[in-house]
Amino acid sequence: MSAGVSKLRRLDKAQLRCRWRQTFGSAPPARLSQDMLLLALGWQAQTKSGRGYNRETRDYLSRLIADFKAGKDLMSGASPVQSNLGPGMNNSRRRRCAIYTRKSTSEGLEQDFNSLDAQRASCEAYIQSQTQENWTLLPTQYDDGGFSGGSMERPALKTLIGDIEKGRIDIVVVYKVDRLTRSLTDFARLVELFDAKQVSFVSVTQAFNTTTSMGRLTLNVLLSFAQFECEVTAERIRDKFRASKEKGMWMGGRPPLGYDIKDRHLIINAEEVDRVKHIFERYLALGSVLKLSQELKSQNIHSKYWVTQAGKETGGNPFTRGALYSLLQNPIYIGKIRHKELIHEGQHDGIIPQALWQEVQKLLKTNRVGRANATNAKSPSLLTGMLEDPHGNRFKPSHCKKGNRHYRYYIGADMSLPAHGIEMLVIDELVAFLENQSTITGLLQNDNASDLEAMLAVAHTTAEQLKSNSKRCVLKSLLNKVVVAPEQLDIHVNLHGLREMICNDDPEESGVDTVGDEDGHIITHRIHLKRSSHGKRIILGRDKNNKRGKVDPSLLKSIARAHIWFDELKAGCSYKDIAVRENIDQRHVARTIRLAFLAPDIVESIFNGNAPKNLTVDYLLRLPELPVEWPSQRELLQFV
Repeated sequence: MSAGVSKLRRLDKAQLRCRWRQTFGSAPPARLSQDMLLLALGWQAQTKSGRGYNRETRDYLSRLIADFKAGKDLMSGASPVQSNLGPGMNNSRRRRCAIYTRKSTSEGLEQDFNSLDAQRASCEAYIQSQTQENWTLLPTQYDDGGFSGGSMERPALKTLIGDIEKGRIDIVVVYKVDRLTRSLTDFARLVELFDAKQVSFVSVTQAFNTTTSMGRLTLNVLLSFAQFECEVTAERIRDKFRASKEKGMWMGGRPPLGYDIKDRHLIINAEEVDRVKHIFERYLALGSVLKLSQELKSQNIHSKYWVTQAGKETGGNPFTRGALYSLLQNPIYIGKIRHKELIHEGQHDGIIPQALWQEVQKLLKTNRVGRANATNAKSPSLLTGMLEDPHGNRFKPSHCKKGNRHYRYYIGADMSLPAHGIEMLVIDELVAFLENQSTITGLLQNDNASDLEAMLAVAHTTAEQLKSNSKRCVLKSLLNKVVVAPEQLDIHVNLHGLREMICNDDPEESGVDTVGDEDGHIITHRIHLKRSSHGKRIILGRDKNNKRGKVDPSLLKSIARAHIWFDELKAGCSYKDIAVRENIDQRHVARTIRLAFLAPDIVESIFNGNAPKNLTVDYLLRLPELPVEWPSQRELLQFV
């Protein structure tokens, strides 16, 4: 690709004009600059040796240009292939309907005709009744079975949103409004997307049209009640847990080491009792959980092996430090049950003598105080003691003052990181992790549908709290460590702390297993470390969800205009001819035409709404020059 451009760069202006005539079949305008000749011919050369627009982008661009020439308004940012559709509106165009169905639990989905099928049948019948309005059902099925409506992290919903953004859907049909979402915040985002793409929303059992203000008002009222119902359900389940534990009852999950389950009660496992006592006694002797975990691993002493009701095998792994901390603090071993900060008498027999238990708790408390002092627990730096490089060297918090402004850093062995940047990146990743229902469900390993629904609701609430109040104690509960490497950031989640936080429960009692990984679940985020002028290294995130924006309608309009004006250049018009007709400056014409020579993948990203937020018309028109080579364009416009 670069070879073709290199050959063009060796040509003078007269030779470039001759190549233009050979390429486009007509002479270029008399005063066309050498830079513009090179841009146009370079684009053609790279298209031949690489790839041009894909079919979807090419068709989209053709319709965009046609609509622009016809004088249609493109400022809504919607795809030109869409029209302003709505239920009951007379329009001869085919209206593509997508049915979305959802069920909160997976219970009953194995049946031949389940809840999702019933919802779909009702929606199909409604679409059939609208055939006079040219409603047509799309074959794609958007079904989310076993996903709560309290979060947007649902695979079928993501596919639906993706198809809407690509202009493939005109109407979204659901059985009830709460099938789409139970969250007012999420509903507002969806309505904003529907409006931007001119997509209508229809509920079969509730006559709504979101294109009207009254429809939006009624939907907001209904969603308020739906969200209220979800929160009341979660509160009811939490109250049930509290009342049951006050009576000392076992509330399910994988039993802790030393116990089995019979008739929903804990009974002592004689084969595992000695293993539990050995762990408590050796901790007193060694005085360190790290040394204890190493010794147990060398002795081939593993965590409890268990098979869930669904047949999934868990446990049987070497003990991690987190698992040992949870085991050593679990009051189940003295015949008690913990609920939040309270401990109640249990209905099961204890294993560990009271005197041994108290000695272990005293040693744990002593070690915990030492760690808190060592890591400066009152430090405002949220990741103190948790941030390290790939070699295990920890970053130390530092700060400086310039005028009235304070600057915080994390100082490592060979790099320094701005504190606010790295902290916000970690928090954003944790928020996304907590709102990912499929990931959380897999890690919780709870087979009870109602319990899982409540836990997911608490996880979502925790994520919202983390957005607004990122306290260090929350991060300490969720994180084991954060490893900063040159190309990626590894966030090690503490699964035991996660369970304790969102279940208000003891992690060992509830049965979370770390799958043999000392650091639990790992979130990987691609980053780029760049050295600044002061010798520091700063983080540039590569997460498209944080760096991308919506479709910019003015940018769409400028790209369409650029292609139209370039076609006029090929037909023999000059900058002056176009400028006089449009009543604008000639330099503006020249700078706009450059947009016709953006790399195809850059144009595709703009059309899909995946361009960087700073990529605006003003930014592009103010560029001193646009690189001919596509790789240089990607680097300049931050697409690398």
